[in-house]
Amino acid sequence: MNFFEPIPKSNFTVTVDIPGSKSITNRALILSALSGETVFLKNILLSDDTIYMIEALKQLGNTIDLNKKENTLKITGNKNPHFKDLKLYVGNAGTAMRFLASYIATGSGNAILYGNERMNERPIKDLVDSLTQLGVKVKYLEKIGYPPIEIQASGINCTFVEIDGSKSSQYISSILMAAPNFKKSIEIKFIGRIVSKPYIDMTLSMMKDFGAQFEKNEDSVLIHPSDYKVNSYIIEGDMSSASYFLAMALISNSKITLNNFFKKSIQGDSKFLDVLVQMGLKILEFSETSITIEGIDKYPGIELSMNDIPDVAQTLAAVALFAETPTKVWDVENMRIKETDRISALKNEILKLNGSFLEFQDGFEIIPKSLDNYIGNSLETYDDHRMAMSLSLIGLRVPNIKILNPECVSKTFPNFFNEFSKIYGEDFK
Repeated sequence: MNFFEPIPKSNFTVTVDIPGSKSITNRALILSALSGETVFLKNILLSDDTIYMIEALKQLGNTIDLNKKENTLKITGNKNPHFKDLKLYVGNAGTAMRFLASYIATGSGNAILYGNERMNERPIKDLVDSLTQLGVKVKYLEKIGYPPIEIQASGINCTFVEIDGSKSSQYISSILMAAPNFKKSIEIKFIGRIVSKPYIDMTLSMMKDFGAQFEKNEDSVLIHPSDYKVNSYIIEGDMSSASYFLAMALISNSKITLNNFFKKSIQGDSKFLDVLVQMGLKILEFSETSITIEGIDKYPGIELSMNDIPDVAQTLAAVALFAETPTKVWDVENMRIKETDRISALKNEILKLNGSFLEFQDGFEIIPKSLDNYIGNSLETYDDHRMAMSLSLIGLRVPNIKILNPECVSKTFPNFFNEFSKIYGEDFK
């Protein structure tokens, strides 16, 4: 479809299904590949980003059997792979680009990692600098500091490395996951102010589940050579994807049950539930794998640092438009190097609605207006899945909203608009 046009609706009751986590799926795939064992992954997400990862891992010698109907996958990992003259395309999948770089470095041979035009604008220098410290030869093929890159690998013997995590925690997660396959114990020291720190905690939690041996300190981790050994692993529901339906309940004063929402989630974006509860969202039921929430008629804005959860800042922006008081967000400068410059993109689209948006280098402030001051419009998505999903929520309150090029949600939540449309019943097209 060329556009999705939500119809304003409130006070409904609906049940939606949250897909498996992209972040956990791609980590589980890398950890399984590094293990060299056969691992059965359940509740995987099948989306653009995870498919790019799967295809690249196949090229690197991993055997993968996929059951799309059951969302399961069996992978027999290729530990310390050997390869020659590989070219691995990852689209705009940041996790695939960054995680594969360190996996490749544990093997031997040369491989090129490249993506689409936007990927070539997303920095990778901090990760490359750390790989260079480890003795890996990495060459920039176009612009220094950015993909595409060529890696010449011969295994890693170093015992110390520093990683700057001020732009992306994925650089740290990449080297952490590969480190048990290094030839010696290594101290990995974090420098800079770490963004999205909960993702590092997620990585370490999964590494522990898979059998890694390490000691964690305040700003470093000591990792020992060890074997990843696990027979099967269940992927949690994606908390970033769940954020849109949590917000939907609040915005529309409705009752929504989310299936595949894990109560004891290891994902940092699970904290978004707490943010919305502070604003008035009510939790009616909460089991181990589902939650029922309900919105309220009027709710206040909020002011907070979202340094730990920047991927849900766009969702909060949609919520903020209909609050009673302003909402201010800071510590999210890394939003500017995601699939698009998300802060500038939000400003562009919210101004189209006659909304109020104050842009800062590291955040934004939204001053809500009365509903009759907003104007329906066609909203660009910038080939950014999170722009499409968050902006669609606005259409629950403002008529004549059109979400352009909605297919970009295939990056992480291919079924999003089908789940969204459940609120309208079977006749909605």
